[in-house]
Amino acid sequence: MKKTIFLLSIFLLVGLVACGNNDTSLMEKYVPKAEEVVKLLNDGSYEEVYHQFDETMKNALPVEQMGQLKTVIEKSGEFETFDKSTVEEQDGFYVVVLIAKYSNEDRVYTISFNDQDEIAGLYVR
Repeated sequence: MKKTIFLLSIFLLVGLVACGNNDTSLMEKYVPKAEEVVKLLNDGSYEEVYHQFDETMKNALPVEQMGQLKTVIEKSGEFETFDKSTVEEQDGFYVVVLIAKYSNEDRVYTISFNDQDEIAGLYVR
């Protein structure tokens, strides 16, 4: 019985390691891109973020409307660090969720990238 549990544990561990390798490559590629977007938003560099949008996002969120994020970000306080991050592939998009720590309150950024690495979604909570 102990041998069966031990072997089952080994198979589960190997399976988890194999799954983690795919996530690692996605994390290495998309987390830095998403962090850069957040840094640009924190700096008020909305034009630079806008130029990374796909056409749908450019139509949905013009630069002028991105300025509304300033109030939300300023309310959060000074940016401190990124706390946690995840990346998932969903319907051909790579969705990055970042938890950003600020001096007053944390923010959750959800940034989606298409297969051309353009921003196809941006949500701040």
